[in-house]
Amino acid sequence: MRPSLAVAVSVGALFVAGAATAGDRGGHDVYFASVATYQPMQGFNHIVGDKRFVGYFLAGKEACSVTVMVAMADDEALKTAPQRLQLSIPAADRAEIAAGAGRALAIACTVDADRIKVVALTNPLVKTAAN
Repeated sequence: MRPSLAVAVSVGALFVAGAATAGDRGGHDVYFASVATYQPMQGFNHIVGDKRFVGYFLAGKEACSVTVMVAMADDEALKTAPQRLQLSIPAADRAEIAAGAGRALAIACTVDADRIKVVALTNPLVKTAAN
């Protein structure tokens, strides 16, 4: 997929295209089982590589307003302050937050901006919010 086309990827197509990145983990069934759907104000907690991502989102008319705290996965005492990211993801679009070593957390906003879908990627597509 060329970078200029990846920006217009729909929520469904994001996870279908991303399924190819999960080939080393057992194929499509494992990948699709790893996609989590969240409602507004429902918290999420995902570990990708050595990073922990904790957050929630608020639904808007045309976008999902996502707040994510990024910390080291093994830093339970929070010796290093977590980084706070605020993302406005347009309806039917997505963002990726880099986790290092070619990994990322993908967050997609549904077409109605009423839910988000979250999944760990081993080979991020294009749009990345650096941490």
